[in-house]
Amino acid sequence: MNDEALGRAAEGLLALLELMPDMEATAQEWAQVEHILATAVESAIDHRDAPGLITATRDITDLTGAYHSPTRIGEQPPQPPPLTVLERIPKTVEKVGRITPPSRG
Repeated sequence: MNDEALGRAAEGLLALLELMPDMEATAQEWAQVEHILATAVESAIDHRDAPGLITATRDITDLTGAYHSPTRIGEQPPQPPPLTVLERIPKTVEKVGRITPPSRG
C-alpha cells in the first residue's frame, strides 16, 4: 500500500477516535473496541497496513454505531466508553501521527 492509502486510512481512524468519547455501546461492545484498538489497530499502525487499519476502523464503527433499541429486562443499556478506552484514544492518535505525513495547509 502506498502512503496515500495509509493516509486516508489514518484519517478515517482519527475521525472515529475524535467522535468516540461521545459514542455509546454496551460494556461487551466496549471490551471488543478496546481489544481491537490494542491488537488490530496497533498492528496495522506498526506494519503501515492500510487495509488492516480500514478493517479495524470499520469493526469499531460497527460496534459503536449500532442502533440500540430499548433494553429488555436484564439487558445492559448502552453507555459511554469506559476509562480504559478513553485513555487509549490519545495514545492511538499519537501513534497514528507518527505514520502520517504532516498536512500541507
